[in-house]
Amino acid sequence: MELKIKTNFSFGKLERQMPKIIREYLSDYAKGTEEGSKNNIDKGLNPPLKKSTIEIRKTKDIAGNKPLKASGKLYNSIKSNKVGNKLFFLEYGQYHREGFTPKKIPMLKAHTPDKVIFVNNNKGIKVPARDFIGILDETRNKIAKIFRDKVVKALKK
Repeated sequence: MELKIKTNFSFGKLERQMPKIIREYLSDYAKGTEEGSKNNIDKGLNPPLKKSTIEIRKTKDIAGNKPLKASGKLYNSIKSNKVGNKLFFLEYGQYHREGFTPKKIPMLKAHTPDKVIFVNNNKGIKVPARDFIGILDETRNKIAKIFRDKVVKALKK
């Protein structure tokens, strides 16, 4: 008695296509994280800016009260890299993600309140952590669905 089994899937085909599928997934995820991170900054981060920070921004003609968006340098530096599937941003962005204690802090001069000076941070005033890196749930779910669909398609003969 001879038994024949036919399949409608191929693990070999999946194995050959899996590196490309993973590369595309990581690239999509990095791009989604770039967009999500900028969205997080746009909608505003917690904790909000202190009143003193907003006052100092006004002396520098910087409008707005959203953290991490004063000059736009950090915001504009957030980029994904398709080749390396990585997310890049200016180095000081990591300090903001973790929080830090600056050596010097800005202060308004008492007799000229439109001038900002930097003084030693003798009181140990901290800049709170504001983790802006993230991906929107909708984007994450869409990318995961595309990944699953590609795996299923690659598995078929």
